[in-house]
Amino acid sequence: MSNKLEQANRDLQAARDLRSGGMTYREIRRRLGLTVSQLGRIRRALKRERAGLTRLRSTEGASSRDLPISRSTLPSGLRSLLGAAGIRTLGDLADRFDERGIAGLNVIAGVGPHRARLMTDLLARYDLWPGSADLRAEVERLFPEFAELVPGSGPADRDAHDED
Repeated sequence: MSNKLEQANRDLQAARDLRSGGMTYREIRRRLGLTVSQLGRIRRALKRERAGLTRLRSTEGASSRDLPISRSTLPSGLRSLLGAAGIRTLGDLADRFDERGIAGLNVIAGVGPHRARLMTDLLARYDLWPGSADLRAEVERLFPEFAELVPGSGPADRDAHDED
């Protein structure tokens, strides 16, 4: 079963690269040998992610850490699990990995090695994987007072967001 899931993730990554190169969805379907339903899933995932990134660009002071999990390319079941666990943004997910490593997410019911790998791939794509160039998170860790200067990133804002 995981072979199909891994292949779907590889197809999504390949389609993202081809689409950013200016290729149409019809050409992507032919090149990757996808069915209509597979292409539909990829199209919806890329559209959801693009909408989230567009919203971030219009928000002053926002970075990829502020991309909501609900707007990511993760499968819907995994997005729901992470939302139920209180993980709302990619920054929250990166912090959770940073605090406890992969074992921190495996304690969430329904998150196994394949889903953890999907999340690590997503974080690596946005340079939020621990040890990458996540400069903002590092500055906030060293100087907590700077986290309060950026709206929506301070601890009080996160607590208010968790109550929703």
